[in-house]
Amino acid sequence: MNRTRHLLVLVLALATAAAQQGEHSTGSRITPPTIRLVSPVGVARGTTAELTIEGLNLTQANAIYFSDPAVKGKIVRIKELPDLPDIRLGSNGTPSTIDLGPLPPRNQVTVEVEIAPDADIGKVNFRLLTPLGTSPEGAILVEPYYGESADKEPNDSPETATETFPPSILAGTISKPGDVDYYKIQVKAGEELVFENGAMEIGSTLEPVVSILREDHTVARQYGLESTASAAFFSHKFAAGGTYYVRVSDYQQSGRASNFYRYKVGKFPVVSRVYPLGLRRGESRDFSLYGPGIGADKMTVKGVPSMENESAVILRAKTANGKAFNRMELALGDEPEVESGKNTTLEAAQQVTLPLTINGRIAKNTASYFRFAAKKGQKVVLDVDARRLGSDLDSEIEVLDASGKPIERATVRAVWETNLTLRDHDSAQRGMRILSWNSLAVGDYLLVGSEIVRIEALPRGPDDDFVAESFGGQRISFFGTSGEAHAMDQAVYKVQIHPPGTKFTPNGLPLVHLYYHNDDGGPGWGKDSYLQFTAPADGEYVVKLKDVRNEGGESYAYRLTIAPPRPDFRLSVNPRNPNVPRGGVVPVTVTAFRTDDFEGPIDVAVNSLPAGVHATKGVIGREQISTTLLLSADADAKLAEAAHFEITGRARIHGREAAHAASPEDKLKLLALMPKPDVLMTSETKEVTLAPGGKAEIEISVARQRDYGGRVPVQVLNLPPRVHVLNVGLNGVLVAEDETKRSFTVEALSSAEPVDQMIYVAGTVETRSPQQSLYAAPQAIHLVVKAKATQAANGRKQAPPGAATQR
Repeated sequence: MNRTRHLLVLVLALATAAAQQGEHSTGSRITPPTIRLVSPVGVARGTTAELTIEGLNLTQANAIYFSDPAVKGKIVRIKELPDLPDIRLGSNGTPSTIDLGPLPPRNQVTVEVEIAPDADIGKVNFRLLTPLGTSPEGAILVEPYYGESADKEPNDSPETATETFPPSILAGTISKPGDVDYYKIQVKAGEELVFENGAMEIGSTLEPVVSILREDHTVARQYGLESTASAAFFSHKFAAGGTYYVRVSDYQQSGRASNFYRYKVGKFPVVSRVYPLGLRRGESRDFSLYGPGIGADKMTVKGVPSMENESAVILRAKTANGKAFNRMELALGDEPEVESGKNTTLEAAQQVTLPLTINGRIAKNTASYFRFAAKKGQKVVLDVDARRLGSDLDSEIEVLDASGKPIERATVRAVWETNLTLRDHDSAQRGMRILSWNSLAVGDYLLVGSEIVRIEALPRGPDDDFVAESFGGQRISFFGTSGEAHAMDQAVYKVQIHPPGTKFTPNGLPLVHLYYHNDDGGPGWGKDSYLQFTAPADGEYVVKLKDVRNEGGESYAYRLTIAPPRPDFRLSVNPRNPNVPRGGVVPVTVTAFRTDDFEGPIDVAVNSLPAGVHATKGVIGREQISTTLLLSADADAKLAEAAHFEITGRARIHGREAAHAASPEDKLKLLALMPKPDVLMTSETKEVTLAPGGKAEIEISVARQRDYGGRVPVQVLNLPPRVHVLNVGLNGVLVAEDETKRSFTVEALSSAEPVDQMIYVAGTVETRSPQQSLYAAPQAIHLVVKAKATQAANGRKQAPPGAATQR
């Protein structure tokens, strides 16, 4: 594609249909500032350049904030751009059937950006500040001071290739289906060049395939056929000197403006792998570094946690050829550390004493064996760190008895059967479509293939999925099973979990024996394994660790921690840039990632708010994963600039206090003020008390401000598990354009646990921005779910057998 600059498309391109004439408008509304295009997307360090940012409602932008202090900028001018056809675009950039009011002004903001000579290479995020609050994050690449070789059409053949002289940056866009770009280079025999595509970091949709062609146009090597990652970074050694061609294409043969690339090509230092993968907290050790541009190098690292991840050391390696262009992340552990020995057979299993972390590598077609002693009932967690730290290992782990036989952890009995329908299902999605659910209830376990999931919500009708329990959009697999892809028509069984060895009269349905084994650990672990083990008797046990594909080699490093459970949590916050209306209230959600079966409450609070801005405190309740905080601002509040804010969670765990910041890796958590909101929400209902299986009505009211006349979708926030809103329909709880009040029903399922907590209602103003426009009622609703009579008499409901070791 012939471009002198390459645009970063942050949302989908505008559609081309024109709006229907005479359509009724529901009035103006506050559309949060929105970024659509950034140009250029790459700036050389040690230079000053003009950055243009296009988007909606960027009028009077007055500041820009970068995630790296080595990058600074100032706004030099703002101009209004011609209106685009008002085609009722939604927040995802697609045509919307909802009237979103007049099109907000389009603006172009020009920023003078200065990048320090020693700035780190890579992605830098930014936000703009406007009178309407801060924008979503934009991003640019800090690049080395190389010449840029932009694709110049026609360059779709070796004869029309763009000639470039490394070190350089190959910059272009695969804009049409089937498009290819060619570049011509000259190399010496034995020369090795590094190729790294920075565009992958900032939202490019290109799935690049990079082909190295000889002068006679035969292919020497192709990168990207195995995976997108294999073309994101690679090095190529040229056997013979002379002329070569670099061809860039898209694996899917697609073409669009967002299929852009920026390949750094040269002999720059990159750490492609490191050994070992981590170290013990507070100690120092030597690490071996490997990668193009550095050969084999060593460095000493001290086990001091990074500000952005208290369980890791994050740094840029200093090599003989300068600071590495990429970051290293080293795991930080709390246990004594040892090296794996010669232990590739059961007989040669390495004797270890718990707790410890083992550093090692897996060789091809082998496994590593470790032998440890445990007492009956002793709980042990086995945690593999490999893929999360850049290793090629796709781990699989199991615990065997002293003679090498599998150990049964539970007997799974199927008691009812249905099937998947409508479509195939991948290994992550929460929703699964089944033929029938008349015998199912929330909280039931289902066996699908060899994966066990638990029902969070039943289908609302024949055209709806059941929802499996999940975290971060990925469903959770229980009892050591792993997420799998499932074909349409695959059998689905309601199952009961029983102690190992339990005998049953056959019922015509499967009886499955689960063993202490895990492939993928689930949300938070990815391809790394995680297994909870309870020793069935005093004795010795053997851990077997291997690559699930039987691959191996120097790049298949791992850290295996075998230790007692260390219950803990991590926190994240959304949104990370709350724009708080003067005289209004916005909600933020704080989510906990609980580890090693930590179930206790977590107290959450916002730290050091600016004058005139206030926040509620919250509690992530026992066995819950999130809570809602409310941020409000006085009607006359003033804030000259965006304020950094932090949220901290605290919990008592085994007698100690654990405290963690939410989303510590985000350096652009900014709070800003905006004008008064388009809607004011009121909770007319102040308190709700439910018995398990009971229902109650909640009434709310909406006061529209300015000349806003649109509908208001309503959310109920901070509901505890197994309490939900009934009969919401496809549009949820909705206050129509001609309504100011609405009532709806909440229900506690018969399996709901006793709880006493606050819930909140909030209304959405639908806009063209992907940013949240959700305004909460300042009044909380006090929700009480009473205990069942049997629970009140006998104490807390007992968990299903095996639930204590469900992961």
